[in-house]
Amino acid sequence: MKAVKIKIAGRVLRTGYRWHIVELMREKGLAGYVEITSEGNLHLFLQGEENLLKEVMEQIRNPPPPTTVKEFDIEDAKPDPKVKTFTVKYGTIGDELHEGFGPMQLTLENSLKTITERIEDLKKYIGELNEMINKLHESQKQLLEIYRRILEESTG
Repeated sequence: MKAVKIKIAGRVLRTGYRWHIVELMREKGLAGYVEITSEGNLHLFLQGEENLLKEVMEQIRNPPPPTTVKEFDIEDAKPDPKVKTFTVKYGTIGDELHEGFGPMQLTLENSLKTITERIEDLKKYIGELNEMINKLHESQKQLLEIYRRILEESTG
């Protein structure tokens, strides 16, 4: 078993990155913790099989947007037999609430973008339907005119 401490700096807060790390570590069965430092960085302690550690370190070094990692400092650490799962070391309630707003805002912005795109699609579809209705109306007028002439010729 191998253990490492990692300091991660960059745009790592209010992006959902911490929970991305938690899900990844739990999925891989690694133990340790993640916490926010007083400088606004992330500190990780990871332990597990060396090949898994290398794999997840590469994944957390290259996170999905909007997270950006500018510093990724790894230091060997002593494995801790008491640490069996991966957890979050929480900060103050205020810090945690503030941390949650970023991912929520990103989710809402993405939802708004999707809704706006769907509205534009609907406007286009409604425009096409209006054109079809107008063509049908013109065809109906032409048919009524033909029908009127036929009636006049047959009665006239």
